[in-house]
Amino acid sequence: VTRTAVSVDREQKRPNTWVVKLTDPHLFECPFLLASDVGTIGLKDEEAAMLREYLLKGGMLWVDDFWGTEAWDQWEQEIAKVLTPEEYPIETVSAADPVMRVLFELERVPQVTNVTFWQKNNGKTSERGEDSAQVHVRAIRDAHRRIMVLMTHNTDISDSWEREGDDPRFFQQFSPDGYALGINVLVYALSH
Repeated sequence: VTRTAVSVDREQKRPNTWVVKLTDPHLFECPFLLASDVGTIGLKDEEAAMLREYLLKGGMLWVDDFWGTEAWDQWEQEIAKVLTPEEYPIETVSAADPVMRVLFELERVPQVTNVTFWQKNNGKTSERGEDSAQVHVRAIRDAHRRIMVLMTHNTDISDSWEREGDDPRFFQQFSPDGYALGINVLVYALSH
């Protein structure tokens, strides 16, 4: 429960979501963006330019749910069109980083898989076997050390929020840490 005003679709009685294209001027009304499966993304020059402007003006992007070396390589190539690695290197986020301690103190980011994979594979979480066995949390920061881009690779944190009713065991295993990280990232994005 929150006291924050949330717009609601009156017919479906669900909170509204807003899908915004990278070329949409409304992008600059969003303090925080979340993107999924960026291991298949291809950014056009205009999209890369708008995303760069958005990030440098104070926006934050969190990318999640992309697995394995090939997906990482594709993402790394595309984000380099936005923020050159020479000027804005990708770095590992440690447990001591402020984003990991904003509200909840997290020592690690869990590897969350989708509930169907987890059920069919006896609780295994690495969707690409050895190629995705290790969770990576990385960031690109501005000159003031503010995170502009947060990357959770080899995990799908958002599935820990989406699958509450699918399997109580899945919820108990993944949701506490998944929600904690989500809340930390959101509070960080809105306060930095």
